[in-house]
Amino acid sequence: MFDLSNYNMVDLSPRMVARIKRIDGTIEEGNADIFGLPWSLVEGNVGTDYDNTKYTLVGGWNDDDVWPWGLSGHFGSHTEGGKGHIDHWSGIPDDMFGLWEYPLETFIGEAVVCDVSSVTPVEGENEEGEKAMIGQPITPDHLDNVKSGDIVLMYGPDANDFRDEGQPVLPAETAQWLAQKKIKMLAIQMPGVVWETNPQAPEPNNSPTHRAMLCNNIPITYPLVNVSKLKQERVMYIGMPLSVERLDGCWIRAIALEDK
Repeated sequence: MFDLSNYNMVDLSPRMVARIKRIDGTIEEGNADIFGLPWSLVEGNVGTDYDNTKYTLVGGWNDDDVWPWGLSGHFGSHTEGGKGHIDHWSGIPDDMFGLWEYPLETFIGEAVVCDVSSVTPVEGENEEGEKAMIGQPITPDHLDNVKSGDIVLMYGPDANDFRDEGQPVLPAETAQWLAQKKIKMLAIQMPGVVWETNPQAPEPNNSPTHRAMLCNNIPITYPLVNVSKLKQERVMYIGMPLSVERLDGCWIRAIALEDK
């Protein structure tokens, strides 16, 4: 029988603190994810006619100056599939999965920990012509521990080491190489890796990592934390999205299990 006492459990999902509007109208502030997206809740009560329990609705409220909208499944640590997300782009195959169509084993299994923090930046100029540290490409040589069927857990340098432009970059060629290796999932600790490039390029040359992964039915999971704290190169990963058809991305609680 599977015995959890044989493993160390590492939480890979950053803690989100919800910004909540209480029944009495008061607001308790929370935090935001790495992209500045807050988690918003509205408190309610089912009433004394039933059982007088409280509940929270996910999403903002009218006239709020912080986030007056609903929340997508792309807030905080999440997994995303292709259908409903990028299937309106040109050059997309007809057999791309929706997140709800992946087999369950996609989201659980052996994961390889890929440390690309050795990919250090070089001094150069950014797009504005200013002196900056320029992040260098991650190549297959940096990922030589990846095998077919792996969930790839990738992390780069500590957030304090480099500014955004100095982080290692996953170029189109390496994203395609990972897809050709037939990995099971790409999962990224952030900050530390710039895993997508050229989002504003003309189609079909935009967002090559999205295209390489999702068009080959390899889901993408991010932003994660604590991947760099894993002590073993191979771990067991678990991160289940909800079973909701038409939900193109879904919040997850990602964990890794290491042998003791």
